[in-house]
Amino acid sequence: MTYCKESIIYPLPQDQDIAEIEGSFRVQLPNEYKEFLKHYNGCTVIDSTPLTIISKRCQIERFLGIIKNFNEHPYGVYDIGCCETSLGEQGGNFYDEDLIGYELIPIAKLAWGDYLCLNFHYDKNNPSVDFLD
Repeated sequence: MTYCKESIIYPLPQDQDIAEIEGSFRVQLPNEYKEFLKHYNGCTVIDSTPLTIISKRCQIERFLGIIKNFNEHPYGVYDIGCCETSLGEQGGNFYDEDLIGYELIPIAKLAWGDYLCLNFHYDKNNPSVDFLD
């Protein structure tokens, strides 16, 4: 997978920004994902290999990122927190965040409005990457 460097959303998140998101969602993001955010925040993909999921092909439109002042930023709709709030309003975060924190954290917007999410439901230390239709 090749990332479009011109599409990276600045400023890049720092450890403190990531810690705030983790605190807000009450999860510990995988270290590899944290490093990805610090280098490729909100980027698009040049050669997105179609993902085949349940006989459905989908492509990554854009990875989500941590976007400061997302309400005022032109790419603010790609903020992780903004997307999670939108999913929650649609009933997309199926698990009860009041019990143990959020369990579905969106990480990429796919074509046609679908998402890739980190799913912490089954393993808090090693989330799976799941498709959310």
